[in-house]
Amino acid sequence: MLTAYFDESYNHRTEKNRYDPLIYSVGCWLSTAERWKRFGKKWRAALASAGVESFHMKDYESRRGEYEHWSELKRVGVLRRLHRIMKEHAMYGCSVSLNRGDYDEIILDDLKPFFGKTYYGFAALGCLEQLNAWCDGQGLEGLIHYVFADLAKQGADLDRIFRTALNNPSAKKQLRLRGMWSKGLMWEVVQLQAADIIAYEINKRAVNDAGMGEPFLRKSLANLHLHENFDAKYYGRDELNKLVSDYRRGVLDTY
Repeated sequence: MLTAYFDESYNHRTEKNRYDPLIYSVGCWLSTAERWKRFGKKWRAALASAGVESFHMKDYESRRGEYEHWSELKRVGVLRRLHRIMKEHAMYGCSVSLNRGDYDEIILDDLKPFFGKTYYGFAALGCLEQLNAWCDGQGLEGLIHYVFADLAKQGADLDRIFRTALNNPSAKKQLRLRGMWSKGLMWEVVQLQAADIIAYEINKRAVNDAGMGEPFLRKSLANLHLHENFDAKYYGRDELNKLVSDYRRGVLDTY
């Protein structure tokens, strides 16, 4: 049995960054149940050594709460250890980042039932498709259990996506559905904390790439070496217009 864990990340404009594009990202990691079990033991041990019960990338990055007084040496050391655990145990990862302004302009109400009624639904569905395309390429035929971080006001679109797919034998097979999917609390399900880290990093990268500022690569993202078994997709104006064109011509799979 394969299991995939998902989380989201998005940016806000501030006085300092008031011209940044608004980007919404969903990231996920896929692996076997046995590998995730070993991951959990090592992850909890790393957190215990750091003196925390769970890890949240946004709070860590902002030096809030229990991360406020961490030295730079501890900050770098803990994150590198968590990165190492992720890379050792995840078989594959992927992400979808979406320009929210372009989505609002191009994906009109008549298209949302197909592409996703929310940013979250669009990006999560894109990740589902990437995961299964990778499994096809690897010759993996097992089912996948999907676990999403429990987020306020995000469940309705997921319910719609999975209900539609589960009632369609072709889509159910294509997405390797086992008849159920799950939500979890990030501070309790440590695998979701790994999904939180990758979603945060990918969102930062997408904002930088789509913005007008000087391109740069965060050291924390470079340390993940995402060229190895990771696919990141970005949907801006050009990519969304192509999707809509393909949909109108009937060349996209429908669920």
